[in-house]
Amino acid sequence: MPPNYHTKVFETISARCSRLCIGLDPDISKFPTEYLPRKSFNVKKNIEYFFKEIIYSTSEECCAYKPQAAMFSALGCEDLLVDLISWVRKIFPGHLIIFDGKRGDIGNTTKHYAIESFERYEADATTVSPYMGLESIMPFLENRNNGIYVLCKTSNTGSDVIQNVLVSKDPTKKSVLPLYEHIAEIFVESDVSNQIGLVVGGNCLDELQTIHRRFPSTPLLLPGIGSQGGNIEEVTSIIDNYDENPEAKNLIEKYNNDLVNVSRSVIYASSGTDWQEAAGKKAKTFNLKLGNGI
Repeated sequence: MPPNYHTKVFETISARCSRLCIGLDPDISKFPTEYLPRKSFNVKKNIEYFFKEIIYSTSEECCAYKPQAAMFSALGCEDLLVDLISWVRKIFPGHLIIFDGKRGDIGNTTKHYAIESFERYEADATTVSPYMGLESIMPFLENRNNGIYVLCKTSNTGSDVIQNVLVSKDPTKKSVLPLYEHIAEIFVESDVSNQIGLVVGGNCLDELQTIHRRFPSTPLLLPGIGSQGGNIEEVTSIIDNYDENPEAKNLIEKYNNDLVNVSRSVIYASSGTDWQEAAGKKAKTFNLKLGNGI
């Protein structure tokens, strides 16, 4: 039987001594174009060269890469992303790949989204939307080795309008809770094969503390650090605090499975001649501040 995704995350973090995930978000307006080799005639070759150099420069400091689907497809670079992930698999086989597609649809369509994520792009995990309920994510869970990160409390500033609305699970009772917490309950309780994680913004500290306290063994994917204002020291003070749950503290798997994602702050750390070196230094800074949770 293949290991489940929770185990894969734990083992990868432990082996790499890092909880850092680096987002691969191609924004050609931010590329150090002057220092790329094919600027005059081939945008796709520039994108490929840029990300391979970024990965070479940051691989020692992270345990995962998260390519953003829409940013590659908007540039007509889906096939390039397939090749780039295959290259990572070959050169850096110890790193996780998280496909950031935020998919979610009816079952038949979701089957194809699962094929896209795990067969075409060879991802270890993918991000999914919970809006259409549990049935919309089941095809992603057919292989225990694959995982999903359910959008729970996202890092964008307008997320409160929907995700923090108070809801009642039982109309006959007066107790209410925020929608993001209700979503977490539904998906964590249904995770019988240890494949489900949650996306929680690292710049949403109150919500992160709530989710961490209630679901200490659930892997979290934490965006919102750096360019979106999240502070890595504040995040680690929450995800490494198990004073309220001594039982969880005794199990290393329960606190060494969160991934902190940074994207623009690392990959576009410089647009000058030192852009590769700057990315590596920035990743190292984040990794040192983050620690490995042990």
